[in-house]
Amino acid sequence: MQIFRTATFIPGEWNVSATTSHPGLFPSWDALQLGAYKAVLPLRRAIVQVSRLWWQIGCEVLYASFYETTSYYCAQTQTLGHFERSLLSRPVLGCLIKRLALRWPRKGSSSKIDHILQLCPNTRILSFYHVVDPALHGPWESRILLNHVRVFDAAVYNLSQKCIVHVLSSLPNVEVLHLSGLKPGDEESRYHGTLRLPLVQFLSLSFNGDQGIEYWTPLLSTADIPRLTSLSTGLGKAPLPFSIGVWQRITFFNTLLGAYSAPKPEIFRSLTHLQLALEAQTFRHQQNHFPFHQLSHLTILYRSVQCYCVSQWKQCVEVFLALEMPLLKFVELQWGDHGINSSLIWASGQERHLEAFLDYLESLAHKFEQVGVQFQEARSRDIYHVPIPIKDAIRSARDKMATGLELAFSAP
Repeated sequence: MQIFRTATFIPGEWNVSATTSHPGLFPSWDALQLGAYKAVLPLRRAIVQVSRLWWQIGCEVLYASFYETTSYYCAQTQTLGHFERSLLSRPVLGCLIKRLALRWPRKGSSSKIDHILQLCPNTRILSFYHVVDPALHGPWESRILLNHVRVFDAAVYNLSQKCIVHVLSSLPNVEVLHLSGLKPGDEESRYHGTLRLPLVQFLSLSFNGDQGIEYWTPLLSTADIPRLTSLSTGLGKAPLPFSIGVWQRITFFNTLLGAYSAPKPEIFRSLTHLQLALEAQTFRHQQNHFPFHQLSHLTILYRSVQCYCVSQWKQCVEVFLALEMPLLKFVELQWGDHGINSSLIWASGQERHLEAFLDYLESLAHKFEQVGVQFQEARSRDIYHVPIPIKDAIRSARDKMATGLELAFSAP
């Protein structure tokens, strides 16, 4: 079994822990998990087909995850019907499923979804994918209590606030919650009670702009989320969508927007890990909104890595280095699918600029070493999401340049 697991291992595939500060935990809008599943599925099938003994050993892993990968424009009801019949004919397989990823049901198929969930009583991670065409979309009004689900994520673009709260009320033991596409609605769609998420420790919310934040703020500002410590959400010029008490408990915070007005350093009383975008025009402004002096871990999202913009990059970093961060132990760059190697796509004809860029990164790493800070790189398309020392990433980039593989920018 250990060999089987190692050969087809996907990090976080069945992990329901909310202790990690990585905000993804592979939600439904992150294609990493689905891509990894498609990659290892043939091998898992091949292993269990070797012999009856290997089948007995391997089916526990083979059936632990189920993804509805059929195109939504195909007959979804037929796909779910086939899956439902398989579970009915072999109930033991449903008991093996830990991770279940489905598309939002067509209108009138909520009961089928409920039945499938009843046939998969050990599901710990439940995902619902976004459906683009609202004409094909129907609300899932769960009629059963899903006590077994610990991680829930869904793209909720086409759902009203009342419907979303109704779904969440059927998930009393959720610890990790991802919701994307929270949008404004009319007054009739509002939920006027108290949103209760008693066990949620990690919360990831994606709004449709400031209007989405404003619409959801009355509900979120009174929400009962006593265990929340990790939060990933956008902040713009809208009011803060949570009470001050919630903000003061947060230890990890991730935000992508750069134009803030509401957050102040004093509300982040417990914050130690901050993840935010680094842009020349906004980073100087960000220091007025976050407590950099108490951070031990800073993750910087910098998507536009272009080796010929060394001066612009230096301008950003100099502002960052001027901040007082006496407790800082880790600086992590998250930039592009393949980190520094992503910049190699521009290397043709730009070798001199790339060398200057790498030289500057190396000198920066040396400065961090002198003050005891680990300077690392995390690649957004690396499913293992294990940061590597920036010096190792620089060495890899230089090796590729030296061997004439400038454009081979896939991860080593």
